[in-house]
Amino acid sequence: MEQPNVLENPKYSYLVKKQPFFFKIWKKLFFLYSKFVFLWYTPLKIYGREHIPETSFIYSCNHNSHMDVALLAASVNKSFNYFGMLAAKDYWFDSWIKRFLVNIVMNLVPIDRKIEGTRNFSIEDTLALCHAFMTFDNRNLIMFPEGTRGNPGEMRRFRKGTAMFALQLNVPILPALIVGSHKAWPKDKIFMRPTPIQVHILEPLFPEQYLNDGNDENVNENGLVAAAQDMTEELENRIREKEKMYFE
Repeated sequence: MEQPNVLENPKYSYLVKKQPFFFKIWKKLFFLYSKFVFLWYTPLKIYGREHIPETSFIYSCNHNSHMDVALLAASVNKSFNYFGMLAAKDYWFDSWIKRFLVNIVMNLVPIDRKIEGTRNFSIEDTLALCHAFMTFDNRNLIMFPEGTRGNPGEMRRFRKGTAMFALQLNVPILPALIVGSHKAWPKDKIFMRPTPIQVHILEPLFPEQYLNDGNDENVNENGLVAAAQDMTEELENRIREKEKMYFE
């Protein structure tokens, strides 16, 4: 029996087609609210906007605060309509209420967690949705290579998932360093504090720089993993070097 095409599933139509006006307006309003906060309450300074690619990209940075997604969107001056994030399918997509409430603000792309080495929702379907989402209207993904929020002011070792997605989707990674968000809205705190924040946008990393022959169509699985490891190390090094320069 032929497997149904995930791109034709109406459950994910908000990722592959023009979004309903209701969702678009709420994302835009929340973006404007964030910009107001970053202007008056937690004043935001942005450096390196000249590094933003003209194509779709995966935006990646250190992750210490609830507000990091909003900071990244504000730093490239694009509303939440233009950003998607991966989210655990077994949690965020198990009811229409969660899907509805979260998608008012953010476009979530389902990814299934491995159970005993297997996924019920294939990584190929996740990649297909990511590709369709980014292709439509030049949209982007946000991925945190640490995997989760770290302790305030500390950076965890990077995982290679972000690089794997960049290589398989053939899009650049745009690295960034966020400074101050862990003080403005610390982990496990309910309210924000009036603290200055900076976002340093760094030079992008392009997939072809990490593939031996510059052609991802001819790369086997081992070559892809090796390229992802190299790309991850460069991503982490760039962000850590910027952090070191800033705090020195």
